[in-house]
Amino acid sequence: MSRRNSPLSSLSCIVRLMDDVPSVAIEESIALAARREAHLLVTLIAAKASVPFSPIGTGYVAPMVTAFNDQAKKAGESQADATREKLRKAGVNGTVRLIIDHVDRVAEEAVRLARATDLIVLDQPSAALDTKGLILEEALFHSGRPVLVATPKKPVMAQPKRIVIGWDGSAHAARAVGDALALFPEIEFAEIVVVNGEKDLSNALPGADIAQHLAHKGVTTTLTELSAKGASVGAVLDGHAMRTNSDLIVMGGFGHSRLREFLFGGVTVELTENASVPLLVAY
Repeated sequence: MSRRNSPLSSLSCIVRLMDDVPSVAIEESIALAARREAHLLVTLIAAKASVPFSPIGTGYVAPMVTAFNDQAKKAGESQADATREKLRKAGVNGTVRLIIDHVDRVAEEAVRLARATDLIVLDQPSAALDTKGLILEEALFHSGRPVLVATPKKPVMAQPKRIVIGWDGSAHAARAVGDALALFPEIEFAEIVVVNGEKDLSNALPGADIAQHLAHKGVTTTLTELSAKGASVGAVLDGHAMRTNSDLIVMGGFGHSRLREFLFGGVTVELTENASVPLLVAY
């Protein structure tokens, strides 16, 4: 298959550089790019500090901020060189870029670059409001691309054959399913999982309808209804995916309002932070 006709001909990996924290997303994206002979854009981002205005403390703080930014640049350049070497050893055609800027700009710039690719690969954020969480939000809402959240709890997923679909009948879920099938034509089995008890699904598109759609595409499909039984929907989906040895969880992002999910938690926030199985999410 020529690259032009490949469903995954280019992908973007966005990594927030943090001390002593390895990036699973880099390993995941390299494995995907190698298998698909796809071009890989790796964007490494580091936050830049500013000197706070203070009539008294500016002269004292400025040297510390300068030293911090110099160290961030040095560490970033070292990581960029190491990443280029990983691409070379894997035989992957790719580009590595380093962005050092203020927090409110780094995510926007990284995602802007990622719009010209088929898929964005990210690490799990450790909390909804840390820098990696901001990158995830920017990627979901402003890239126009599906997002694959890598997890350190499961080996690299380069060829998903068995997937679990977290189905709530929403347009976002339908888009995620379409993206998964387009990006990973090797998918052979899809289990559509409807978790009852978290929200009213009476007016949603039934899981049986999306199952029939997948069957028309030659994918073996089953429909499973699970009860939350007091557990969170995210925990139910993740646990089921682990028990069935699935390669990938597929779901739409933010079924509730973005503000409500970030403030009070929700399926998207829970799974992007804690999933034990790689997660493909679309908005």
